[in-house]
Amino acid sequence: MQCFQEYGKPSLEFQEVELQDNGLYSATCSNGHKTLTILQEQKFEILFDFGALALLDGYPREAVTSMAAALERFYEFYISVICIKNNIDITNLKKTWKHVASQSERQFGAYLFTFLIDHKGSEPPIIDNRKPSFTDISKKNTKNWKEFRNAVVHKGYIPTYLETLEYGNIVYCHINELITDLKERSSDSMQKVTFHHIARANEVADKRVVSTMSIPTLVSLTRGEKAPETFEEALESIKKYRKWLHHK
Repeated sequence: MQCFQEYGKPSLEFQEVELQDNGLYSATCSNGHKTLTILQEQKFEILFDFGALALLDGYPREAVTSMAAALERFYEFYISVICIKNNIDITNLKKTWKHVASQSERQFGAYLFTFLIDHKGSEPPIIDNRKPSFTDISKKNTKNWKEFRNAVVHKGYIPTYLETLEYGNIVYCHINELITDLKERSSDSMQKVTFHHIARANEVADKRVVSTMSIPTLVSLTRGEKAPETFEEALESIKKYRKWLHHK
């Protein structure tokens, strides 16, 4: 924007950056203008893409761990939206979250009860206890998805491509189902959580111009069109995008 103000057109320079945990990116153009850019996407959106890319690149175990982490971070986002919807102060929300920040089971429990409160007693959707539908394995001898995830994350289990694909599909559909629910029931609160997410950049700007950027992701809060119905379809879309991005 400083280039635009001074020279009548924005800089068309591009800089490659490594994705950062905090979503903040510093850059300086050839004219010396310093910019701080914050990625609008929530962490769960980025993590799920990591999982999809890992699967496409032949790393199913890394795909499962990334998608499992994406689901946990989505539950955190869901909890934040419902708390904001119920007029919980963002500062108190952050302070309280610190008490469960290292305990995924407590976070999952918080998701269950925030959903219960928001839906006036309706049972929340849960995927942990479902079992894979592999045709050549008896369901009696098959781990449920929680046991599968824990075996991969904590016991070094190396999943097959098909196991990972099905796990990805159930997580993908679960997150999208809840995103749709949030958009229908809590869109204003979603925008407020996103605003607080973006406002972090202003806190560390130090006289730099602050800008926002959005990138396409498979599970997306900002998607305008309808999301692909299955994880398999979503993978095809990311293949096409990657081919376009790298001109291959």
